[in-house]
Amino acid sequence: MIVSAWHDGHGSYGLRVLEAEVSLNFRPEWETVSVYLPDEKEAALAPLTASFWEGSPELRSPRIKAFLIRNGMVPWERQRPPYFELVPLGEGVFRLEWIVKPTGQPNLPLD
Repeated sequence: MIVSAWHDGHGSYGLRVLEAEVSLNFRPEWETVSVYLPDEKEAALAPLTASFWEGSPELRSPRIKAFLIRNGMVPWERQRPPYFELVPLGEGVFRLEWIVKPTGQPNLPLD
């Protein structure tokens, strides 16, 4: 599934998932998911908060923020965040992969 980098404007960073992908790839019984980042061996843990299920489907983690900064993706042009492929590996485990971001593509919508 395609995800975009996300920033709340106040210091939190993460990955935004399309709402249509939430019910297909995430389970309400999961409290957290593990995300293997391209340049790390250990998975980052991201909690699935109530807001994740209620219209703000972002995987938020300080390690995701560090990954974005470390790879020169912060800051990004307004409404032009980096995009990635988030590959489900099963049971709440995902692998984040690089993709080539098409130029001129706007933010992913929430629906």
